[in-house]
Amino acid sequence: MRKLTYVICSFMLLIVVGLSAAIAQTGSSNITGSVRDVNGAVVPGATVTAKNDATGVTSTQTTTDSGLYAFSSLPVGKYTITVEKQGFKTLQKTNNVLEVGIPLTVDVALEVGLVSETVTVQGGLEQLQTANATIGNVVEQKAIEALPLNGRNPLTLLLLEPGVVQRSAGGAGSGVHVNGARDRAYNVTIDGIEANESSVPNPVSNLYRITPDNIQEYKVTTNNATAEEGRNSGASISIATRAGTSEFHGTGFFFLRNEAVNSNEWYQNAQKNTKPLIRMEQFGYEMSGPIKKNKTFFFGSYGYNLWFSRSLYGRSARRYFPLLRSRFGESVGYRRNHDHA
Repeated sequence: MRKLTYVICSFMLLIVVGLSAAIAQTGSSNITGSVRDVNGAVVPGATVTAKNDATGVTSTQTTTDSGLYAFSSLPVGKYTITVEKQGFKTLQKTNNVLEVGIPLTVDVALEVGLVSETVTVQGGLEQLQTANATIGNVVEQKAIEALPLNGRNPLTLLLLEPGVVQRSAGGAGSGVHVNGARDRAYNVTIDGIEANESSVPNPVSNLYRITPDNIQEYKVTTNNATAEEGRNSGASISIATRAGTSEFHGTGFFFLRNEAVNSNEWYQNAQKNTKPLIRMEQFGYEMSGPIKKNKTFFFGSYGYNLWFSRSLYGRSARRYFPLLRSRFGESVGYRRNHDHA
């Protein structure tokens, strides 16, 4: 009986570990490749090091007998790949951009020479992704910061993807359809953790409030999702949050919307009505930096939204308090609504 219990517990542990590893892949990505010499022969036993340029954290692998290597579940960002092998010059390939949910292949060719000699090659984004047949796009932090966002919700950029349409009004659900799928057929993950609202899933307003300050990038898969992404017939949205780096950074912001700086609508003027009262205040900050250089980092952000409006039919006010923990956890928050007739 004791032996049977031990076998069952071990089996369940393996399942949990396997599921955790599979889920975590949707918030990170992989770097794979092969090491050969200039004549095309494989180079086994070479030491391959992947260094995150922002944090300085390194991971090391040794090539197999077939000259292959693989780094799994790496955080997104820019990486420098260094390959060393006795009898060959050290090769260093820089500016390898790793995006969330998109595997990166970095193949290298070593030249005969001394290990003390270094050959540096400039890398970059893959022009053609051949690891899988998924159809989608990565919304990068530059787009999140530069494009206009109503309410500072970065997930609204999903509506700009090909095949995505939004119903104007009416009906239940989110009103966002991907390639004709239902407006509830979504799967949203944050750093590999499920973040779906159970009753009416909404791709642009999930369980956890994210802002342009605490998101690094996110991938939108609209067709041919891989095994770790596939779940619903609509889009799969994999969000990677920001992390601290080897340097201290901090920003603060305040956004104001007020009827005092707005013009009245044409129909309001025609009926000699006053401007509707619309006031929105958004402010907060974000901070990040190292706890132990090249080892441990922190990131935290806080935002406060105050919205108040009044029309001809009444008024309503809503306050939103997002409480964000550090990068080691996930964002949590609560919303307080006040409606007055």
